[in-house]
Amino acid sequence: MYKYRRTIVSAIAALLVLAMVAGIIVLAVHAESSSEIKERIDELKKQGQSIQAQKSGIESQLNSNDAELDDLVMKKSMIDQEIKLTQDSIENTNLQIQEYNLLIAEKQNELDEALAERDRLNQQYRARIRSMEENGKLTYWSILFKASSFSDMLDRVDMINEIALADSRMLERMEAVAQQIETSRQELAAEKVSLEEAKDQLAQDEAELEAKRTEADEVFAELWSDRQALEAAAEKYEAQQQALSQQIAQQEVKYREAVAAEEEARRKAEEEARRKAEEEARRKAEEEARRRAAEEEARRRAAEQAAQEAREREQAAANHSSSSTPSRAGFIWPTSCRTITCYYGPRIHPITGRYSNHNGIDIGASYGSTITAASAGTVTAAGFDTGYGYYVTINHGNGYTTLYGHMCRYIVSAGDYVTQGQTIGYVGSTGWSTGPHLHFTIYYNGATVNPLGYLP
Repeated sequence: MYKYRRTIVSAIAALLVLAMVAGIIVLAVHAESSSEIKERIDELKKQGQSIQAQKSGIESQLNSNDAELDDLVMKKSMIDQEIKLTQDSIENTNLQIQEYNLLIAEKQNELDEALAERDRLNQQYRARIRSMEENGKLTYWSILFKASSFSDMLDRVDMINEIALADSRMLERMEAVAQQIETSRQELAAEKVSLEEAKDQLAQDEAELEAKRTEADEVFAELWSDRQALEAAAEKYEAQQQALSQQIAQQEVKYREAVAAEEEARRKAEEEARRKAEEEARRKAEEEARRRAAEEEARRRAAEQAAQEAREREQAAANHSSSSTPSRAGFIWPTSCRTITCYYGPRIHPITGRYSNHNGIDIGASYGSTITAASAGTVTAAGFDTGYGYYVTINHGNGYTTLYGHMCRYIVSAGDYVTQGQTIGYVGSTGWSTGPHLHFTIYYNGATVNPLGYLP
């Protein structure tokens, strides 16, 4: 798996040379404008990114190489340990074989002694029999014939049998001892053969491990050589990156100088165009201001006229109505105060200062004074709004709904049914308000109407 590494490293080095040549070719082109310089800077940056990517690839290979070296060192260490253990096993086996040789020699000595004793006893037994027969002094027959009686003869026969039996037992015992020693010697020899075979197998294992260690040493040397080549390639990429960085910095200086020159020329042209545009805009703004002033004056006069007419209608209605007597539309005043501080219709908003349409009337009641339902109905909302502050809305049926805004607090909830004249809250100045008052709006079929046309 490692034999292609040198080819890969050589290919990487070739790519590095090509990249450096390409950088030199790019630098040979002289840029004359900021856009051309910017394109060249972008190209140099792309080259830098490509070099960085290739450098990252080299670093990745270096990390992989380090991991493989670490694995190989670990593997080699394990092989060395196996070899050491195998050598220890061989030495232990040799020691066992030596001990078995001693035991076998000892058993052989015992066997030789037992066999010698057996042979000695056997010769002694034969010599005694032969001597008795040759000398004629004592034979089995003489012992029998010298018996004085039949009983004495039987005793002599028993004696002869005992002597023969004793000799036979002695010979059998010596034969058994010799046989047992021979069996032990053969068992020891067999175990020694097994040890010899185990020793041969251990020697073979040791040879195989030595071969593995040799192979690991060769691979380690190749990996180390590859690492040195990769490190050299990484250093070349680093040098190329630094060279490109310097080139980019030089081009950036040229780019800023070109941009500054172009910006100065553009600034002068824009300054002239802006001066002319400002003069034209100022002239048009003055004309627009005069037009808006005229329109605003016309709206103001119309609003004042409408407000005056509304006040006159209110005054006339107040002179002929009672606060507790509903109008023909069925409404009563929501407060005891009848002072109108802002009428229904166009007006200049007291907070924004812009021309707008007032969708109700503002009643200048004092802070905390009672607010009552203008007509019986169901409360549809009771809450807080940024513009109206604390407010309440009541649906009266027949398409009519009323709104009461800028309360300091309300005492009804959505879903409550209220009767005409029932207290629903108190005058305040919450929301968009410049002082205590009640904002009162009447809706008919979803559209606002002038409340003064529906109050008594």
